[in-house]
Amino acid sequence: MVDLVAKQKFVYVDESGDPDIELSKEGPSDYFVLSAIIIESDFLADEETKLREIIDRFFPRGQIKSSKIGSNISRRRKILDSVTKLNFSHYSQVIDKSLIISDSGLRFRKSFIKYINRILYKKLFESFSDIHVIADRYGRSEFMKGFKDYLLKRLPQRLFERSTFKFEDSNDYPFIQLADLFAGSINRCYSGVDPMDVLNIIRERTIIIDEWPPRTPKPIGYDELENSEKYDYLVRHRAVQQADSFVEKFSNSASEIEQAQVAAVKYLLYYFRTADPEEYIYTSKLQKYLAHYGFAMSEREIRQDIIAALRDHSVIIASNYSGIKLPYSVDDLSNFVSMVSSQTVPYLNRLEVCRDFFLLATNGELDIVDPVIYPELARYFSNDT
Repeated sequence: MVDLVAKQKFVYVDESGDPDIELSKEGPSDYFVLSAIIIESDFLADEETKLREIIDRFFPRGQIKSSKIGSNISRRRKILDSVTKLNFSHYSQVIDKSLIISDSGLRFRKSFIKYINRILYKKLFESFSDIHVIADRYGRSEFMKGFKDYLLKRLPQRLFERSTFKFEDSNDYPFIQLADLFAGSINRCYSGVDPMDVLNIIRERTIIIDEWPPRTPKPIGYDELENSEKYDYLVRHRAVQQADSFVEKFSNSASEIEQAQVAAVKYLLYYFRTADPEEYIYTSKLQKYLAHYGFAMSEREIRQDIIAALRDHSVIIASNYSGIKLPYSVDDLSNFVSMVSSQTVPYLNRLEVCRDFFLLATNGELDIVDPVIYPELARYFSNDT
C-alpha cells in the first residue's frame, strides 16, 4: 500500500533570520527560516544550467540573494516566478521565536542553531533514503566542525546509510542561492514585511512549510464578535487544535501509514495557515504531495487509509465535491454535512424499502437489518435515537 520512493536526490539548504531569541534586543528578527531545495539527480545538470541563466539575467554581477532584492516586491515576484518554472521541490521550516520560552536552553545561539537544524535534517533524512545535502557554509566555520558529529549522535544511524552531508560556498552552488531566495522571501512574508500572497507564487514547488513550535489561532476581540463569527472561530480553532494534536501524538510513530497520515495533516495545516484557508484541495494534489515524501498511494487508498482514518482519530476534515480541507467556518461543515447527506440518505432510503418488503413478506420474521449484527442501523430504522 505504501511504497517508499528511493530515487537519489540532492538537497540544498540555506537560512534567513537571526538565531537570537532575545527579541527585546534591537536587531533580531521575529522569525528564523530554514529552506531546502530538493531536486532529483537525473534533472540536476539541466536544471542547474537553466538556473544559472536566470541568475545571469537578474544578477549579472553576482549571485541570488534575497537581501539584494530587499523591498522591491515587483522584482521579487518576477524572480520567484522565473525560478518556479524549474523542476525542483521545496521544503521550509519557519521558527516563530516569540513562541520559544526565553529561559530555555535555546536561548544560547549555538544550541538554537543545532536544535532547529536537527528538526530540519531529521525530516529530510527520514523522508528520503538516498539524499546528498549541501548547506551554505557562510559564517559557520565553528559550527560546521561539530555539527555533523552532532547529527550522527542525535539521529538514528540508519538514516545516513545512503546519504551524505556537507557545507559548501553558495557562490559555487546556485541551488544554495535559490534556497536563500526562498528562505528570505518566506521570512519577509511571515514577518509582515511582504504580503503573504507572495507565497502563492512558490506554492506549486512547495512540498510544505512547517511551523515550529506548533501554534493555534488566538481570538482577537472574541467577546465582541457576533454569534455566527464566534461559531466560525470555534470551528477553525478546534480544527487546527485537533490537527496539531494528531501531529504531535504520531510524529514519531514507526508505522509508515501513520507517518503518511501525519504528512497529510501537515499539508492541510500548511494550506490553512499560509495559502487560502477557504480553498479545497483535490485528492490528486494531496496524492502528489505524499509522493514527494515517499508515500506512493492511489486516490482510493488516500480516501480510505488517510482521510477516513484521520476522521476516526478525531481530526476534523471538511469535504465537498471540490476536495478536502481543514474547516474555516460553519459553512465548511455544512457543505460536508450536505455531501454526506446526499450520499448516505438515498442509500438508507433504498435499504428501508428493501427491509420493509421482506418484513411484510414474512410477517415480520425476516429482518435483514438484524439488530444484533447491525445495532446502529436498527436504531436508525426504529427511530430509537
